[in-house]
Amino acid sequence: MGLMPRDLLGLEGRVVMVTGAGRGYGRAIAHGYGRNGATVVVVDPEVELAAGVASEVEALGATAIPIRGDMSVGLDVTTTFEKVDELFGLLDGIVHVTSAESKTPFVELLEGEFYDLVTQDVKSSLYVLQQGLRHLAGDGFVTLVLPPLARTEPHVLAVRKAVEGLIEGASRTFPGVRVNGLVPSRDPAGEEHDQALVRAALGLGSMVSEGIRGVVLEVYLPEPPTPPELYDLLRELP
Repeated sequence: MGLMPRDLLGLEGRVVMVTGAGRGYGRAIAHGYGRNGATVVVVDPEVELAAGVASEVEALGATAIPIRGDMSVGLDVTTTFEKVDELFGLLDGIVHVTSAESKTPFVELLEGEFYDLVTQDVKSSLYVLQQGLRHLAGDGFVTLVLPPLARTEPHVLAVRKAVEGLIEGASRTFPGVRVNGLVPSRDPAGEEHDQALVRAALGLGSMVSEGIRGVVLEVYLPEPPTPPELYDLLRELP
């Protein structure tokens, strides 16, 4: 599932850090890089989740290490990259999955919730780019996974556009690094239903995308099948 020819992707033996990897898109992307031969650094604010996903990646035949790290906290970000540097040296790539969400109607949004959105998505992306640009090997890559298109409230759009601005600015300032973004069409719905995003993340991190930078791609994800209603299940009972 989600496999591409390893000789085409050129990910074998590459060291790739995936943030927010304990669940959702991050977990699926970590699995994808592991399946394709990369060494995966699994980063998540919850160490138990990071350790669990690292074990899953190792079960796929890849090397993985878990690190507890909240990318919206500057000290955590610095410590995370220092640990990676001690273990592996320079990274070949980073996939940063933004984590904040808001279903609050715009007219009911409180200041604190907006600041939380900015911290979780914009500030974390800023920190990851700052540190990542110092710890990437030549022709390394950074891929940011932005808030889904399905979130259309003005405050969420403002956050998404701010992250897109970081991608554009970093690409212009550091043309030797491939900095790109992915915008899924919806929230995570399970790894089997999110493979289009996984493949896009693998593609942007592979040699296939050499020379591509400053691009933000919208990724359409099919809606998962609707589970049967309880009434329908009961009706089928003898």
